[in-house]
Amino acid sequence: MKKLLSVVGVVAVAAATLIVWGGGVAALDTADSELTQEITSGNLTTSIRNSGGTVVGTPSFAMNSTAVSTSAQTITGTFGDTDQRITVDNPGAANGGWTLALNVDDPGNSVWVDGAKTYAYNGNSTTGQLTVNPAAGSLQAPTGGTTGVTLGSQTAFSGSSAITLITASGGSADIWNGYVTGIGLSQAIPASQPAGDYTLDLVQTVTAP
Repeated sequence: MKKLLSVVGVVAVAAATLIVWGGGVAALDTADSELTQEITSGNLTTSIRNSGGTVVGTPSFAMNSTAVSTSAQTITGTFGDTDQRITVDNPGAANGGWTLALNVDDPGNSVWVDGAKTYAYNGNSTTGQLTVNPAAGSLQAPTGGTTGVTLGSQTAFSGSSAITLITASGGSADIWNGYVTGIGLSQAIPASQPAGDYTLDLVQTVTAP
């Protein structure tokens, strides 16, 4: 038994699935679209960050104290600790590897200074020389792992040369984030160096080949 609907111009047939409009069959129209998004590589950067990942505004590392001596002496210290992590971030910016190096703010000319009192960071065991030992540090890489990433070897400052802290080869992860703590420091102090609170400004730089 057929049932008619009270809609003008529309005939519904119980046994059929077609809807007839003016003698034709209605079809559903579609429109395809594509959603796009571009993700570009970030910038290769280095910083000193605390354990929460926030950049430390004025990082400072204290060498062990000592007393004035009529003989040359050596003091030690540490560069990088839990709340001042020496950090590198490579968000796909340097796929061929990168190098993190440490130098003073005025290479070859900077000195340990307290007012008019100074001594050398790049001299020798009698005039004053700072030695850095990255290999004594602990490397952590939350993103990318440590494959292809190595700490530098113990080196003393000489002339205006920088010291390599970390080297990432081309085989390291293209997207990498990590840090090093516990880099060893030792400073030769000249004999009879006057008492004082001496400072030396350092600069770390990360570069891609």
